[in-house]
Amino acid sequence: MNETPPDSTASGIRAQPFAPTADPAFYFAAQAHNACLQRIRAGIDAREGVAVVLGGYGTGKTMLLRELAAELARSPSKYCVAVLGAPMPSWSSFELLEAIVVQFGLDPGPKTFVAYMDALNRFLIGNRDRVVTLLVDDAQNLNKRGQLEMLRLAQNLEDAQHKLLNIVLFAQLDWTAVLKAAPGFAQCITASQVLEPFPSAEVKPFIEHRLKKAGASTGAPTFDDGAIAMIQAYAEGNPRRIVTLCRNALALAEQSNTRRIGQPIVLQAIESVSLLEPERKERATVAALLAANPQSTALNNPAVGAAKPTVPAGAALATAPAAKSLNKDKKANEMLLRAARARQSSS
Repeated sequence: MNETPPDSTASGIRAQPFAPTADPAFYFAAQAHNACLQRIRAGIDAREGVAVVLGGYGTGKTMLLRELAAELARSPSKYCVAVLGAPMPSWSSFELLEAIVVQFGLDPGPKTFVAYMDALNRFLIGNRDRVVTLLVDDAQNLNKRGQLEMLRLAQNLEDAQHKLLNIVLFAQLDWTAVLKAAPGFAQCITASQVLEPFPSAEVKPFIEHRLKKAGASTGAPTFDDGAIAMIQAYAEGNPRRIVTLCRNALALAEQSNTRRIGQPIVLQAIESVSLLEPERKERATVAALLAANPQSTALNNPAVGAAKPTVPAGAALATAPAAKSLNKDKKANEMLLRAARARQSSS
């Protein structure tokens, strides 16, 4: 579990809940992700051979792989698992075989393709009573037919009941083009799953789950509903974007000495990460205004949109931090109104 700086304990969190690494201690059983995991586990237990998990950038493939590896490693008498992370696109088929053999802890001796393949086959036969599984991350790097042909040969060994080697490959969506160009290997795939972004209903539980896993106490920072709506609008359910935004928001809250993370802080966090994605920033701002003013007619009436946002009653008595928060909300609203008018004028 990722540790936080020494002063983080004072903020009510024992570990960094939104670290940029895929720590299986923070695995969140989202409905679609968990269904994918269970389907892959079933295929492994049945020794079906080759399975593929596809997904866009940041959809949680590496996290799923590490959670799967951790689950299998808990039963070493039943499972033997090796993980090959980020194979190099430039590898020859022998270099790929060499990397696999090393991950299983084998020492074939002579550095030849025949010796290495023979060592792997003897290992698989010797472990036929265990479920031997190879997990490959960033499998889209395997873009040569020779590499895929080697994998086909490696998993060809079988007895009368099942395959002796399972291979589960986690890759980007565009890897399908490579698979189509290697029909011999593609025909070996017995299961394929596609990871989708989280639906909006799972974003809040995901954030709360990570805070809880980090040991958040009663006085730990919390994200209000407006902040979560803004995060979802920006991230569109992408776990990596959610984690990045929450990590930056948490740091800003720490700097501001506040435990309540609302839209103003999230807006600041978005500004720090949205340099190349202004359209995401606009969507998040729209969500902010709709969360704060669900009955707003600004999107349908340019004249109304030209009016200044209403200042809540009692704002004149606000403290300096509260006044600053109101200014941030006003800024978010004005950004929305400008974007809405621009869309209407272009339509």
